[in-house]
Amino acid sequence: MDPTAALLAGLIAGLAIAMQVGAVSLLLIEASVVRGPRVGVAAGMGVATADLAFAAVAAVAGGAAGAALSSHESEIRLIAAIVLAAIAAHGLIGLMRDRARHNEAVAVDPGITPAGHYARFLAITMANPLTIASFAAVAAALSLDGPAAAVAFAAGVGAASAGWHLALTLAAGHAGRWMTPRIRCGLAIGGRVLVLAIALRLALAA
Repeated sequence: MDPTAALLAGLIAGLAIAMQVGAVSLLLIEASVVRGPRVGVAAGMGVATADLAFAAVAAVAGGAAGAALSSHESEIRLIAAIVLAAIAAHGLIGLMRDRARHNEAVAVDPGITPAGHYARFLAITMANPLTIASFAAVAAALSLDGPAAAVAFAAGVGAASAGWHLALTLAAGHAGRWMTPRIRCGLAIGGRVLVLAIALRLALAA
């Protein structure tokens, strides 16, 4: 496959996977609404970086990467569930503590910078490497020939993921400016509860 076709395939695959609504998307929306578009965009780029890394591994290893991950799928799902549950529980405890103090606003830790959110969401996404299996299936079906096609495929995935998460976090961040503290607090609590539910589903599927 020539690099141009590999790039287009990467764009399609990256967008299809990035647009799936899951725990990471919910946490991204919450971060954008509560802390603003600047922090949200940084977090989104952390997710896109992880997708780029996953696509690069899939493009180089192909079906071998998917097969290796499939043999440890249960363990990976369980680890991802534990990580997501810990993040959601930590957030809920903090939110409930604020409500107990009769403060409707969601607490914002000034020490957490955009760079900190980038690293946090990079780590959260990397904690569930099963995405590699999806990219590996596409890469194997495309029969990527040579390093140029592999690089083009990974670049397409990274660009699509970055574009989607940029649009998502900017929209959520600007929408948050029009919300009252009560609404932002409710959204934050609802988002964390949904993440807990997703973590439970992953654990039961492990």
